[in-house]
Amino acid sequence: MKKKQNNQKIYEKIINNRYKISIAMILLSTIVGFFVNSMNLKEFITSTEKFLSLWWNIKFYALVLASYELFYIITNGKRAFSLIGTGVICLSGFVQFNFINIDCLILGEIITVLIFKIITKENFKLSLLLSLFVILFSVAYVYTFRPYAISFGYIFISLIIFELIHNRNILKNNKNKILLLIFTFIISVLSAIIAGIFSYNNNEIIYNAKFGISGLFSYLYNPLLPFNDFKFKQLLGSFISGFPIPIVIGLCYLYKNNKHADFLLPIIVVTVLETIFCISGLTEVIEKITMFYGIEDLMVMPAVNLANVFIIFYIISNIDEQLFKMKHAIRITLIMVCVLAFLKYPNVFSTNKIFLYLFAVEITALTYMMLNYSDKRYQKVLMFILLLLTVISGVPINFIA
Repeated sequence: MKKKQNNQKIYEKIINNRYKISIAMILLSTIVGFFVNSMNLKEFITSTEKFLSLWWNIKFYALVLASYELFYIITNGKRAFSLIGTGVICLSGFVQFNFINIDCLILGEIITVLIFKIITKENFKLSLLLSLFVILFSVAYVYTFRPYAISFGYIFISLIIFELIHNRNILKNNKNKILLLIFTFIISVLSAIIAGIFSYNNNEIIYNAKFGISGLFSYLYNPLLPFNDFKFKQLLGSFISGFPIPIVIGLCYLYKNNKHADFLLPIIVVTVLETIFCISGLTEVIEKITMFYGIEDLMVMPAVNLANVFIIFYIISNIDEQLFKMKHAIRITLIMVCVLAFLKYPNVFSTNKIFLYLFAVEITALTYMMLNYSDKRYQKVLMFILLLLTVISGVPINFIA
């Protein structure tokens, strides 16, 4: 019992001092990286292509801190879930494979967290300062990799809508906060538009092929990607999300209950829109309005899976009602296993039956655990599976040439 309390105190100290620890880790990792990497000093300081270079470390720990703060909001202050969610994001195949292009993910999370703090902090001067940072980061967001900036941008917009609706009582009693948020929004949009006019349109076609719904299940073979070599495999890097089960749970809950709509409704609407785009595309007019025109479905699929991660962590942290009986959970799990037979996989995986059996085990475990989200025992197993598959998917990328 005493040992458990001591471990708890250490855990609490790490969380409470996460910013100081991150700075120390950046310095330590950079020193290690300097001796590990064979590159000149200028490249070592400015490049993110080399693992543990200075800028690589800054970006990675910025993502860690921003992800934790965002999950802390989504999970309503559940530290353990926030920490695991941070791992699922930061160690994912998407982040590690596409580290050069994750700036929009970092900035989007920071902007979302800052807006939450503007709403909830009582110190108005601090809110003004945070508003300035939101504007600056919004301009910087425009200069990130455009396909990811747009696809992830809709997810962050849905989270900001959730923050505004969820904290509407705070805003009702504070007109200054409302005016500040309106001012921040207008200036941010105008600044982003002006910056967009002068920014380089990095929307070139990288992999001119349609993956359709099969690409949304790429998280199943993410644990195998680091160990198999084929063209453009980095574009299949994703988040271990259990798609589409979190969306199914969210939709069923909204149908049966009128609670938690402030979170579930905005993010599900956005996720369904992006899912439709990935599967069949939208009309040309809608694609131009939504800015998806000319963007490949592979550039949107990671955002759909990220949204599913957010949804399942919200549900586990905030909803206690059990939606599905055991027999229903088993039936849905069997349906998901059957769906695998209709999906297309990269040749390196489709020709090996062992891999296909592995995918069936993955989808069975993820689906069944998610459908039983209210049971604490299943929650622990689900968190372990999510983190284990994520670590296998992302960590080896930096060590395998």
